Amino acid sequence: MGARVTQGAWVGEVTDREAWNGFVERAPITTVMHRWEWREIIETTYGHQSIYLGAFRGSELTGVLPLVSMTRPLSGTRLVSMPFGEGGGPCATDDDVARSLVGEARDRAARAKAVLDLRTTQDLGLDMPVSLDKVAMVLELGDSAEALWGRLPAERRNRVKKAGREGLTATVDGLEALDDFYGVFARNMRDLGSPVHARGFFEQILVKLADRTRLVVVRAHGRPVGAAMMLRQGDTVTVPWISSLREFFPKCPNQLLYWRAMEQSIADGAVRFDFGRSSIGAGTLEAKRQWGATPVQQYWYYHPEAAGSSAENASRFGWAMRAWRRLPLAAANVLGPRLRGWISN
Repeated sequence: MGARVTQGAWVGEVTDREAWNGFVERAPITTVMHRWEWREIIETTYGHQSIYLGAFRGSELTGVLPLVSMTRPLSGTRLVSMPFGEGGGPCATDDDVARSLVGEARDRAARAKAVLDLRTTQDLGLDMPVSLDKVAMVLELGDSAEALWGRLPAERRNRVKKAGREGLTATVDGLEALDDFYGVFARNMRDLGSPVHARGFFEQILVKLADRTRLVVVRAHGRPVGAAMMLRQGDTVTVPWISSLREFFPKCPNQLLYWRAMEQSIADGAVRFDFGRSSIGAGTLEAKRQWGATPVQQYWYYHPEAAGSSAENASRFGWAMRAWRRLPLAAANVLGPRLRGWISN
């Protein structure tokens, strides 16, 4: 059943994967997190159920809003669009359609006594509290790797060259490099004080989004010391997960990772490189700015106001991060995936 919006227009749940992805592919503003496959990835890995809303005029799909229901013990339920990645919120032909989708989501959240959490790249002018703590750092790639190399700040080029002089190499891979990627990523997450995603989460991404996902791995004499996952949607490549081993930082593995990812993005036809989101004032934001990237505001809407945004809530757990860093790696890798599925950021 659908919720009537105006005469001839209604909002209801979508069950047709092909229709959903077809709309996402032709929508004017979209992200890879809007794709249907995330419903399968998240449910398979963490067991969270999803509500995929669509706006219709007659039988024509005019907007979509993916929602993931996350019920955390002692903390209640949040309807999130979208957890674990960058982007989400309504994807629609116009603002009126977007607002009709949000209205239905608010109604469903209210009935479920849940918090609604929408993360979007658009200022939708919603009558909802919004956190502006996050930005995406985006670099325009241009037409060729050679031209981009010439535009990069000399300091970035020198660091990429240094990685080569230090004997580091970078390859672009797929599912076959998952263990290399995950070994580096899991250790780095422990060192940062953050529970790591389940290995199966990344495996599901590589399988279900195989045509738009790549791994980049940096090695020192065959040993993986840096790794990143690239996700492509339209003409934009996003790198939401990137890590390097701290003892190799002086050899500049991250710089080689980013450069190899940019080269591959251009080869794949992308024109925009999204370094992933950062918090305002964070050191990671400044590091991305040094590549010439510019900030793009992210809008994290939430309702009701008393719930607070998920970004603000996450900042309260500094004590837990410090304790997590002291865990043995084996323990962190066992416990981390059991906790990570409940953390929406």
